[in-house]
Amino acid sequence: MLLEFLLALSIRFFLFDFILFKKVRNYLKQKGYFFRKLFSCPFCQGFWCGLAIHLYYHGLTLNWVQISQLLAFGFISAYLGLVTAVALEPLINNYEKNSDFPLK
Repeated sequence: MLLEFLLALSIRFFLFDFILFKKVRNYLKQKGYFFRKLFSCPFCQGFWCGLAIHLYYHGLTLNWVQISQLLAFGFISAYLGLVTAVALEPLINNYEKNSDFPLK
């Protein structure tokens, strides 16, 4: 399960923070309220990445246990996404300032 959380956080960073998708993010932000909120909220990003990873590895069975595990994984990955975004932001900014390789 630790690897699943790390994968969700890695995908969150790759899709929502990494420079490779910056033009796509900026384009989609102009397309509506949903995308503006999604691309500016690390909690939301972590939640949706967590749900996707959990569904990929465990599938979806419509029973209360599976749904509660899915939501728990989503909310835990959302919290971790927020914490890592806040904790890593100054480190990433410092790295970008001192190197020629921008990450965001």
